[in-house]
Amino acid sequence: MPLPELVAGEGDADVMIRVGNANPPAASQARAEGHLYTTAEEVFLHWEDAGSLSVRRGREIIVDPFPGVEERIIRVCILGPALGVLLHQRGQLVLHASAVALDGGAVAFLGEAGWGKSTMAAALYARGHGIVADDVTAVQAEKAHPIVHPGFPQLKLWPEAAIAVGDVPETLPRIEPSLEKRALPAAHEFSRDPLPLRCIYVLAESETQEIEPLGSQEALVELVRHSYTSRLLRVVGASSHFLQCSNVVKNVTIRSLKRPRSLASLSDLAQLVEKDLAEALE
Repeated sequence: MPLPELVAGEGDADVMIRVGNANPPAASQARAEGHLYTTAEEVFLHWEDAGSLSVRRGREIIVDPFPGVEERIIRVCILGPALGVLLHQRGQLVLHASAVALDGGAVAFLGEAGWGKSTMAAALYARGHGIVADDVTAVQAEKAHPIVHPGFPQLKLWPEAAIAVGDVPETLPRIEPSLEKRALPAAHEFSRDPLPLRCIYVLAESETQEIEPLGSQEALVELVRHSYTSRLLRVVGASSHFLQCSNVVKNVTIRSLKRPRSLASLSDLAQLVEKDLAEALE
C-alpha cells in the first residue's frame, strides 16, 4: 500500500507495514479498553468503519481493512494512531501536538482535537517556517535537551482554516470522504533532522491574545493530559511516561497560549509567538 504522505529516507527500512490478519491478543494475556487490546509487545486497534490494526514491538504494523474501505481512510489510521503507538513502543514521548521549526529549534502546540494545533502550525508555515510534525509529535524526552523527531510534511486543516492562511480548500484533497478536513502539503523548508524542543504552547481560549508561563505542576498535568497515547497509558500504566513528562517540564519552556476562537487575527497570533520565542532565546 503506497503511503504518499511520507518522505523517503536513507538507509534500510526498520518498520514493516503489511496487510494481513490482525486479531486481538489472547484474552489471558491482554488488557482491554473499548476497541484497544494490549500486551507487553502488541497493541490491537479496531474501528467499526475501517477495520483493524496490530502494532508489534515497535517494528511491525499489520493492516486488516474491511473489504471496500478506501485506502486514504486506512492511511489515516496507519499514520495517526498506529504510528503513535509504534513510537510509544519505541520509548518516545508521543504528544498530541503540531510542531514547527523556529530559530533552529522546534516549537510545539499542544491541545485536543479541534483546538487549533494544525491551524497555528499553518499560520507559521505561511510565514516561512518549516513544518516538523502535525498531530503526532514524537519527543526523545530522556535527554537533558529533549529533541523532536520530524514527522512528514502535511497539515490537516478545516476549509475555513485553509482559507485563513491563503489556500483554496477546493484544490486540496480531503483527508477522508466523510470529513471536510483537507490535506495541505507542507514540503517547503521541511527538515528530516531532529530539532531541539525549544518551547511548548498549550492552547487555551480567551477573549484576548496573551502568553502566560505555566508552573511546573500545571505544565506536567498538561503534558500527561495531551499525550497522544493517553488511552493506551490508562491500560498499561504510565510510570516511565510520567518520568519522561517530568524531564520535559524541567528542561523545556512551557507556556499557555490564550486566544479568541477566531481566524481573523491568526497572523497577529503567529507574530506574537515569534516575538515570545525570540525574547525567550535572548
